[in-house]
Amino acid sequence: MKNKPPTWVLLGLSLIAVIPAFGARQSDQPGGAAPASLSPKDAMIERAKIQMAEKQYDAAIQTYRDLLKGDPKNALFMNMIGIAYLDLSNFDQAKKYFTRASKADKNYSSAVNNLGMVYYHQKNFRRAIREYQRAALIDPVQAGTHANLGYAYYNSKKFVEAAAEFQKAIELDPHIFEHNERVGTMLQDRTVFNHGLFYFTMAKVYAQKGDAAHCAEYLRKSLDEGYKEIGKAKTDPAFKDVLNDPSVQAVLVMAAPADQKGSAQPGA
Repeated sequence: MKNKPPTWVLLGLSLIAVIPAFGARQSDQPGGAAPASLSPKDAMIERAKIQMAEKQYDAAIQTYRDLLKGDPKNALFMNMIGIAYLDLSNFDQAKKYFTRASKADKNYSSAVNNLGMVYYHQKNFRRAIREYQRAALIDPVQAGTHANLGYAYYNSKKFVEAAAEFQKAIELDPHIFEHNERVGTMLQDRTVFNHGLFYFTMAKVYAQKGDAAHCAEYLRKSLDEGYKEIGKAKTDPAFKDVLNDPSVQAVLVMAAPADQKGSAQPGA
């Protein structure tokens, strides 16, 4: 059996391998310095990405505008300008560029989704629903769009429709609600009214899928938000497949005192 080199030797070799890469990273300057080996266009794209990551939105807008001068029909660049304007809460300019992007590439569902996001931010949920539906028609297997549509339905108090869209989103991506709110060039927003009711709605969605673990998780979140009607899960047919699961039962037991208090009549 060959003698293995001492651990410190292996560590030293590892450091030798890492240091050049680390040195290369040091050349990345704030504001978007890009590796010299890239073409001028690719260097500008990298700079714009860095500016967006560093939330230098005005600088990113200018960089993407410069890129558009050489590629005036590039829907991605228009979409990114729209995202930067949305992050600056400049809704008019965001709409303008998302609309331009959707016209430049009629199959670019992200731009249509993001247009819906502008209306969502403005609490114009009816128009947001329309844009999300349009995006879903373009790309029906995009889980994020169905999730967004579900949120818009929920905030419109169309709970049945919301649950159906959340169900579609989970079927397409079981981890969709565990992702970061922004997914690449497609935006998501998870702001809702009445968090307790929302979490109960999500618990119901997962119950219908037979996912007791997630059902219990969202029931607990609903309970933590002070939702008083968790006891409805005991009689709601949607929960029948998970009702006897220990994790679900544990939450329902914790919720029982609150349910009894909420149902008590004055003077009882």
